[in-house]
Amino acid sequence: MPCRLLLADDHEIVRRNLREIIESRTDCIIVGEAIDGLQAVQLVRELAPDVAVVDISMPQLNGLDAARQMRMASPRTKILILTMHDAGPLIAKILETGVDGYVLKSEAPKRLPLAIDSLLHNRTFFDAGSERFPRGSTA
Repeated sequence: MPCRLLLADDHEIVRRNLREIIESRTDCIIVGEAIDGLQAVQLVRELAPDVAVVDISMPQLNGLDAARQMRMASPRTKILILTMHDAGPLIAKILETGVDGYVLKSEAPKRLPLAIDSLLHNRTFFDAGSERFPRGSTA
């Protein structure tokens, strides 16, 4: 049975590209798309997807605050944060939210399928150019 995945990003072109990557390179189906953090939380409550791929910078409610609420709304949903930034303080904030992983947007074409597979196998996936986690490490 294919995994059920939610996409949350406020840019349609990004969602379209992510959808193409996910549908062509994973065994997942997109069950919902959100354009802001509030809608993402609502859809996680309604759909309880296996994985939520969430942009860190969204209107209404940022990705980190949305992830905290998603975790409470659907504890079994794996949460993967997408970000353009790999700065140490931001990475620390991401880790503090208790998400299951993150992928740099610049690495998404290569890393997103690997990250989703890791999460579905109950592993974390942290992809960043920081000293804390080597690129592509699974912590």
